[in-house]
Amino acid sequence: MNALRFLANDLRLALACAGTPDAKQALLTDQQLAERFEARELPAWRDEPAFHQFLASFGASLPLRQASRLQEPRLRQRILSLSEGITGRICRLLEEAAVQAIRSGRERIELEALSEELLARSLASIAERRRRAVVGP
Repeated sequence: MNALRFLANDLRLALACAGTPDAKQALLTDQQLAERFEARELPAWRDEPAFHQFLASFGASLPLRQASRLQEPRLRQRILSLSEGITGRICRLLEEAAVQAIRSGRERIELEALSEELLARSLASIAERRRRAVVGP
């Protein structure tokens, strides 16, 4: 919280922050910051051109040797279905799918790889990171 104050006050920077509901709650517990920042919730992604572009950009950033074609209709729908359109879930799902694609030697994310089990693993890793951040290593 002090870092946010420093950036906003001393450096006179405009800030836009993104985070989880926990981050929003932390921000709102600080009276000074709560008065200076407006918390807004991003809507879930829908199957529209902006989402297609997000998938194209995200897919291009993955360290895979072959293009995954995440914008194809069946893959898009599966990603939206599994993640409920929530950005953090989409990112973790695709990261976990990329790891699986590398380990398998396929080097691309395929529809069959996007499973409920993969989603559960990716979300469990988010929960584990949160737990470690709270209690330490």
